[in-house]
Amino acid sequence: MAKSNQCSTCQKPIGIIHCVGCDGYFCTKDFKGHREILFTEMEKLVEERNKLQEKITKATKGNSLSNPLIEEINAWEKTTIEKVRQTAEQVRQQANQLMNSKSMKTTNEFRSFSTELANMKETEDYVEHDLARLKQKIDQFNVELTQLSHGTIIELNKEENERINWNRMIYVQEKPVEVERQQTPTRQQGMFLTSNLNKF
Repeated sequence: MAKSNQCSTCQKPIGIIHCVGCDGYFCTKDFKGHREILFTEMEKLVEERNKLQEKITKATKGNSLSNPLIEEINAWEKTTIEKVRQTAEQVRQQANQLMNSKSMKTTNEFRSFSTELANMKETEDYVEHDLARLKQKIDQFNVELTQLSHGTIIELNKEENERINWNRMIYVQEKPVEVERQQTPTRQQGMFLTSNLNKF
């Protein structure tokens, strides 16, 4: 005579339905209850999945332009551009001063020379060595004007700029955050064990 299978729930020897998930036998009544437990577990998983979907949606929305990290990058860009603009303005002023300084110096000296020459002519208060000094001054002006007409070579020094590694000046890197992991129910023989299930 074949041995009857014991129902895994009520323990009666009337187990006629075999569950391939937990490898248990159930009577017709208890098999329905067993399936209801599995259905409840499935509903919980779907609910957890939906919560997880909400978390993923919130997390991926963090990649928008209003993200504090993006705002920080934008602020750095703005500050850096302003520093570059200020530096360029200072260098422009230096270049103008260098280009104009010699001509301004010559112009001012020529103005003083012209005033002195006019005064001496009007007062007739000069002698031979005054005329020689004035002639020497005119010769000096001619030399300076020749140099000015050829211009001064001024070059832009960008050595430090060429050394800047823009890829390393500012960059982002992922930094892992320690998060406490939630405990998940353990699986045994294809079925979740919870407080309301019997161990076989």
